[in-house]
Amino acid sequence: MPDPNQTSEPSPQQNPDAASETLARRRALIKGAATIGPVVLTLASRPVLGGGGGGGQCIAPSQNLSGALSHAAQKMGTCNGHPPSYWKNCAGQNGSWPLQPTTQFHSLCTPGNRAGTRFYTTNGVSLTMIDVLKLTGSGPSGNFDLDQVASHIIAACLNIRSGTVDQRALTEAQLQAIWREWALTGQYIPFAGATPWKSAEIKNYLIANKIVGI
Repeated sequence: MPDPNQTSEPSPQQNPDAASETLARRRALIKGAATIGPVVLTLASRPVLGGGGGGGQCIAPSQNLSGALSHAAQKMGTCNGHPPSYWKNCAGQNGSWPLQPTTQFHSLCTPGNRAGTRFYTTNGVSLTMIDVLKLTGSGPSGNFDLDQVASHIIAACLNIRSGTVDQRALTEAQLQAIWREWALTGQYIPFAGATPWKSAEIKNYLIANKIVGI
């Protein structure tokens, strides 16, 4: 005798309309699962860059969107760079810098075409690296470090040279290219078709990847 508590789906012979409705529901569930799956995977696969204590996995500019999120999620080693303040404070200590603090800034970085991106004395001589690190982020006249981009570029350069930045993520030549394009055009395009980076995105990339500390 059939169990009165047990239910079963109607067969096409018993109820053709009910069987068709059941099949339609199954197809809808399968279709919905196929749509949801990739979305969940995409959200879960977003990389977490930098942040917190210690070193962070760093990625190249060409792997980034908006200076923060990777579109390929390819990590390029570990970075644990120092902030600009670290290099400014230890400039007088023997052997603390991987190059001389009195190195002229524009011997390494192209002069920009607007105030805050070109740094010269009244005699037309480039300010030194340590002089630029001491500049404020704005000023009505004279030398100032526009949005503090130059100080972050200097810190990144010193971190690369001191070995706290994995050069598979960023080399000194790539860093100089970022500065040059931004200083001359006001923006940097990390890869073809990317949204241009302004000051905030450039600094965000350097900090989020621990190429420059905070």
